[in-house]
Amino acid sequence: MIGGRRTYELVFEDCRVPGSQVLGKLGEGYAPMQLRLNVRRLQMGARCTGMARRALAMMCEQAKNRVTFGVKLADRQAIQWWIAEAATKIHICRLMVRDAAAKMGAGEDVRNEASMLKVFATEMAQEVLDHAMQTFGAMGMTKELPLQLMANQVRVQRIYEGPSEVHRMAIAKRVLKNGI
Repeated sequence: MIGGRRTYELVFEDCRVPGSQVLGKLGEGYAPMQLRLNVRRLQMGARCTGMARRALAMMCEQAKNRVTFGVKLADRQAIQWWIAEAATKIHICRLMVRDAAAKMGAGEDVRNEASMLKVFATEMAQEVLDHAMQTFGAMGMTKELPLQLMANQVRVQRIYEGPSEVHRMAIAKRVLKNGI
């Protein structure tokens, strides 16, 4: 898989698990798994924030040093807007991670926050990484820079723990039912 991940298929035929070896209560495995997914989604938010921060730092350094057609990239409005958008979205994402983590630590139900964070963080990081790669031009596509590796990792994260589309449906259902 892209992003350096591997998947495996396990096949169990005629497999019986003695009751003494069952984790938790029989038929009640979804709730603990849901809690684990929430933890993973918060971790993804933090990881995406970190990758986006790294990409933004690289983009800023490149923009300050690279000159095209007699003008520094940092003086070009498109690049300035990418930088401003990235900084704003990274800040939002950091606040989302902190808020969800605080609520989870307090024992609150954070399914909605976890879904929102998972969607926002992965899409934000992909956008920031794409703009960073664009700022570097052809060099941004090489394996000499970490951008391509981070971009591949973020792309995989948009699928792991539920794709963005499924999370959007879940968020909408909860908001329609309970409000914000």
